[in-house]
Amino acid sequence: MAKVRNKTKQMLAQLAGARGKARADHFAEGNTLSSWRGAAPTATKDRKKEQSRRACRGRVSYEGR
Repeated sequence: MAKVRNKTKQMLAQLAGARGKARADHFAEGNTLSSWRGAAPTATKDRKKEQSRRACRGRVSYEGR
């Protein structure tokens, strides 16, 4: 069990190092944080998705029982 955990920890450490290097290279090229995160350049919301999210988080009506 310990060997598996150690291998997993080593693998995660290597992946974190690779991600850190990729991020450093990204910013060294002069790219922005939003492009690193993959964010859209505008701050608009997907209306259909937001409407659906609001509907599923709304108050529950028990009148129809």
